[in-house]
Amino acid sequence: MNTATTITSLESGKTLSKEEAYDLQRAILQGAIDTQSLLALFGAMEGRSVTKDELCGFFRASSDAMTKLPASEDTLDTCGTGGDHSGSFNISTAAALVIAAAGVPVAKHGNRAASSTCGSADVLEALGVKIDIGPEQAKKVLDETGFVFLFARSYHPAFRHAAEARKAFGKRTYFNLLGPLLNPAQARYRVHGLADFSLAPLLAAALDDSRVRRMWLVHAEDGMDEISPACVTKVIERTGGASQSFTLDPKAYGLAADAAGLKGGDAPMNARILTDILQGKGTEAQNVAVVLNAAAGLTVYGKTSTYEEGISLAKATIASGKGYDTLREVIRESNSV
Repeated sequence: MNTATTITSLESGKTLSKEEAYDLQRAILQGAIDTQSLLALFGAMEGRSVTKDELCGFFRASSDAMTKLPASEDTLDTCGTGGDHSGSFNISTAAALVIAAAGVPVAKHGNRAASSTCGSADVLEALGVKIDIGPEQAKKVLDETGFVFLFARSYHPAFRHAAEARKAFGKRTYFNLLGPLLNPAQARYRVHGLADFSLAPLLAAALDDSRVRRMWLVHAEDGMDEISPACVTKVIERTGGASQSFTLDPKAYGLAADAAGLKGGDAPMNARILTDILQGKGTEAQNVAVVLNAAAGLTVYGKTSTYEEGISLAKATIASGKGYDTLREVIRESNSV
């Protein structure tokens, strides 16, 4: 591939085929493209959305380059794209622990905070979870507890070749879309929150390409990349490549709450919030937010037949304290492997 020619082509308004995008991303992740060329590439793609073929090509090359976790069974991931600027606590992380405690194996992929104060890696580390473990250790934690955290930096070492350019560019690029999708356990079931719902068809195409069996892509009307208790949430469900769209209104389930009650803070503060929720001591707003999102994961995985059943199971799991028990097991196992 001639990088200069490719960048010139992009600057002229052309887009890449899936094969061209694959070759370009592979060259980037092999360290074959220098920082100045990457900056030119990001600039050439600025101001337009990445195409479906481009994202699928970038995704496949990135998946080939990542360190994979050989999970012994199908897993679920709950992860948002970030960028909603809601300032909420780590809702999807809390929901993931509740889902695991209810009997669904969860491979939670995440990173430190980028646009928020506290990312999933930050809060789990503050809770005492050892986050920087390799595939063999991670598999043992998953097998023993039903939950494992997969720290993005540990499983995508090739991304370091673009780190300097991404930092210098200072704006979101297609790499920000790829990160949440690239689950090292290749989780076949997904609940992904989107701050920008217009990206849903693109992300669905990339996930279809990676043989995800069932997914929910969610976006709340208040902008949250979660299922919000404060307003209606839009959902696109895909199963085997077939789509259906619907909305979830928390009022219909008696789980409405003001978004102001979802505010979080730094890692120690969010760790306290998660501990309270998992011990059944959370506020009403915190509890309903976690229940709404945990119910989605339980439904997508097929643990429950309906979303209503998922809500009931999530409530019961929190009330029983099983979520907190799972957290303690994850802390113990991750620090002993």
